[in-house]
This record gives sequence, structure tokens and C-alpha cells, in this order.
Amino acid sequence: MRTLVAYYSHTGNNRYLAQQLARDLEADIEPIRPRLNVFPFLILSSWLHVTFGIRKPLHAIAAYDSVVLVGPIWMGNLITPLRSFLNKHGKKIKVLYFATCCGGGDDQKDDKFGYAGVFRKVERYAGRPPAYCEAFPIKLVVPEDEQDDDEAMMKARLTDETFKGPIVDRYNAFLSRIKNRS
Repeated sequence: MRTLVAYYSHTGNNRYLAQQLARDLEADIEPIRPRLNVFPFLILSSWLHVTFGIRKPLHAIAAYDSVVLVGPIWMGNLITPLRSFLNKHGKKIKVLYFATCCGGGDDQKDDKFGYAGVFRKVERYAGRPPAYCEAFPIKLVVPEDEQDDDEAMMKARLTDETFKGPIVDRYNAFLSRIKNRS
């Protein structure tokens, strides 16, 4: 089964997650490249649900049996680059998975800015339910005594040193779901 991991990342956390998935799935990897990759414009366009478009992908999306879409959640929104990707290529995707490394924890998943609402938006923009969605809250790599420190949370990064413990357990379960479906 041919798999493509398509991702957008601003801080590098979702790129790290996408690279791990591509390696472990022996998949191709596709960066999603917004036409206008200026952070304030991406925030505003994500909030207002407008898009400046994305550049043509390096891979033919329809040639893959499955696509794992990876990207951040900003203020409870499916961000513009991911929305643009789904709008443009969603109908070509045979089996879709979605993963996000996000700031909100599991205890906030159903809040206004939580990831559960974004999972529903993935379904809406894809035109059908994804095979599976998973969140990888950055809280899983931040020491417990720093989880109430907003600055520590914003500075936390997925790296080979921090990618361990509960986040790896969740990652392995997500990976298993993808592999068992093929």
C-alpha cells in the first residue's frame, strides 16, 4: 500500500511528527507549501476561513492508497494550508488519516479551541469521515511542573530527546491503526 504523509508545520513539531510517520510507514512525504507563508496572514486567514492557496504538490495525490495529513491547530481552527489541501485534493484521497501536534491537552479537547471540533472540520472539508484522527498534545512532552507555564508550553518542541513516554505510546497506537488498515 502506497502512503503519502502531507504536512504543514510552523514551529517544526508537526514536521517532526510527519517525518516519523513517513519513516515508520515507509511513505513518501509532501510539505504543504502555502502561496503566502507569512505567519500573521496565515493566522488571520485561518480565523476568517479564507485562503491564499497552496503550491502544486510534488507528488500526485491520486497515486496513493492513503494520505496522512499532519498539521497544527490554531485557535480551534483547521488552519488554512490544511483546509486548502483538503479542498484541492480531498476527492482524490482514497483513505485519509489526520494527525496534529497541538497545544491543547486531552482535558480541553471538547472546548471551543480543542481538537475534537477540528476533527469534525477535517471530515467536513474532506467530504467524508477520515479513517482515523489523532491528537498529540505538546503537554505530553512537557514536564508536569511546567504544564501551567504558557511560555514553557510555547517553547516545547518534539525532538528525538523529547519524543518518549506517553506521546510515543499514543504515536504507536496511531501507527498501528494505519498499518492494520492496509
